[in-house]
Amino acid sequence: WYRAASESSRREAISGANQSVYAPEPYDVGRVIQADILCNGHKFTVTTDGPINTASGLQSRVESLLRKSNSEFTVVISQMNGQDHVSRSHVFTVGKARVKLSRGWITKAREIYSNSMQLCGVRGNANAPAKALFWQPRKGLSFLLTFESEQERNAAIVLSRKYAYDCNVTLVGPDD
Repeated sequence: WYRAASESSRREAISGANQSVYAPEPYDVGRVIQADILCNGHKFTVTTDGPINTASGLQSRVESLLRKSNSEFTVVISQMNGQDHVSRSHVFTVGKARVKLSRGWITKAREIYSNSMQLCGVRGNANAPAKALFWQPRKGLSFLLTFESEQERNAAIVLSRKYAYDCNVTLVGPDD
């Protein structure tokens, strides 16, 4: 999987996107997505019809969430540290200074924005990649979280990257 500014421009590999499924994330808006397919010894490149458009209503949703100091999203933990994990719903809280994953009074993870934190859309196997997010709050601890909708997942990505940027941190995915 690759992203490019246009069909004819230089393309960059999307690190970690090496499965047959890739769900575009907000970072891909305005870019063309390409995939190389190998079949019977032949290589084919497929490209989106045009640049990825912003999701309907995402900007207004993010703007309304920016007015709060913390935004809560209902999620299910699909994987923990790379292992399948069955869970009930949890709350993924994106704040101006930190991100937290909890269920009731029990906190699974809470970390301030740092350069060791990773957050991106899912780039590998997932049941619902368009609704899933990879979050590594710190080395040795990672979660694959599934949101209630694509819009909620994308809002969480945009919001957390904005707040992290305000803390002089760039949130990216593995190997970015």
